[in-house]
Amino acid sequence: MEMKVTSRTVVSIEYELTDEQGLVLDSNKGFATLDFVQGAGTILPAIEQALEGCAINENKKITLTPQLAFGLYDETQVYQLPIQDYLHTGFVNVDDAIQLPDGREATIVAADEHFLTADANHPLAGQTLYYNVTIKDIRAATPEEIFTGQPFPAVQCCSGKPGCC
Repeated sequence: MEMKVTSRTVVSIEYELTDEQGLVLDSNKGFATLDFVQGAGTILPAIEQALEGCAINENKKITLTPQLAFGLYDETQVYQLPIQDYLHTGFVNVDDAIQLPDGREATIVAADEHFLTADANHPLAGQTLYYNVTIKDIRAATPEEIFTGQPFPAVQCCSGKPGCC
């Protein structure tokens, strides 16, 4: 019987993520697959839902609105911070990641001699995203993988020589 993507399976995918203009934002084509335990919540829920019931070699095109992806862009998540409070960290340049006083992470989007402008929105917030996903492998998850929600790499033992495994 052909295996399908269901809860408690380890799914290996190849994907390409593009924006509304067709610009590739992320891809693992030509690299290692992205492996996850279906139902563990380690990837976007809308992607898990779209892949449910798919089989090996099946291709799925998935469109995610901002609400299903990384949320709407929220202007209230952009902060003006005194640069003096961050000089000791060395992170005061545009594109540096900093920690806000409440513990969240933000990216510096502007800086001058007095203030940093930091944006705590996800970099893809507000964007409709397009995933092109191909299922490369499906297998039953082990009890440990189900417990942790993370797939474990297959152990590759060699000839049995001392120190090999």
